[in-house]
Amino acid sequence: MKKATLFLLILLAASIALGIAFGSTSITWSDETARTILFRIRLPRVILAAVVGATLAVAGITFQTLLRNPLADPFILGVSGGAAAGAATATAMGLAAHRGVVPAVAFIGACAATAAVFALAQRREHLDPTRLLLSGLVLNAFFSAIILIAFALSSANDVTAALRWMMGTFFGASWSDVVLVAVLLILALVVLAFVANDLRMLAFGEDDARSRGVDVERVKWIGFGVSSIITGAAVAVSGIIGFVGLLVPHLIRLVWRRDYRFLLPLCALGGASLLVLSDLLSRTVIPSTELPIGAFTALLGVPFFLSLLRRSR
Repeated sequence: MKKATLFLLILLAASIALGIAFGSTSITWSDETARTILFRIRLPRVILAAVVGATLAVAGITFQTLLRNPLADPFILGVSGGAAAGAATATAMGLAAHRGVVPAVAFIGACAATAAVFALAQRREHLDPTRLLLSGLVLNAFFSAIILIAFALSSANDVTAALRWMMGTFFGASWSDVVLVAVLLILALVVLAFVANDLRMLAFGEDDARSRGVDVERVKWIGFGVSSIITGAAVAVSGIIGFVGLLVPHLIRLVWRRDYRFLLPLCALGGASLLVLSDLLSRTVIPSTELPIGAFTALLGVPFFLSLLRRSR
C-alpha cells in the first residue's frame, strides 16, 4: 500500500509538472504576461483536471463496488445526462452569455436526475440495484431528447459552445471551480472512509454483508448519494468526460489490492494523473487547436470496456 501510494503520488506530481510546463504558449519567467498565463489560466486548469479525475475515479470504484458490476461507470445512473440536459436547456434560454450560469444549471440537472433515479429504484423500501441501472438508462434516453430539442432552439454559436462543453473541457477553469469540486471530493472521501469496511463486505454480496451486521440499505444510500453528488459537481465544471471511472479502478486492481479501503485513495490518485495527462494531450497534440478531453479518455476506455465485456460473457 505504501509503495503503491508513493508511486502514484510521484506520477501525479510529474503529471502536474508537465501540465504546467507545456501548453500552446511557452512560459518565460521574465515575461510578466507569461507568468499571468501560468498562475491564472494554466495552473487552475491543471489542478481542476486533477481534482475532477480523482472525483470520477472515486465515484467509479464506489459504483462498481455497490453494484458488484465491473462495467459500472459514474455516468450510468443518468447523472451526466441530467447535467447535459440542464446545460442544453440553459443554452437554449440564452443564459450561456452569463458566466457560471450553465455549470450551475448543469449541477441542478445532475442532482435532479439523481433524485429521480433513486425514487424510481425504490422497491418495497429497498434500493434495487437492477432498477437503479434500468432507471438510469431510461432517463438518459429522456435527457437525450431534451438535449436535441434544446439544440434545435439554440443559435449556431450557442450550440457550438454547448457541444464543446459536452465533449469535456477545462477551458476557462477558475479557482472557484477548483475549490467547489475539491471541497466536495474531500467531504466525500471522509464519508466513504467511514463506511469503507462495510463497502468491502458488501462487495461479497448483500446477504453475506447482512450476516456480518452491515446495514446494507444505509450503506447503499450513502455510497450512491455521495458518488452521484460529486459526479454532478465534476460534470458541471468540466462537461462530460467518460470512462475515467471505468478505466482507472480496473487498472489499479490489475496491479494492486482489490480491497475497497485501499482502492479508494489509489483510484483518486490514478484518476487525477490520467485526466491531467489527457488534458495536456488535448492542448498540445495539435498546435493552436484544443481537442475534446473526452475523446482521449474514450480512445483509452472503449477498447478496455469491450475487452471487459468480452471476458464477462
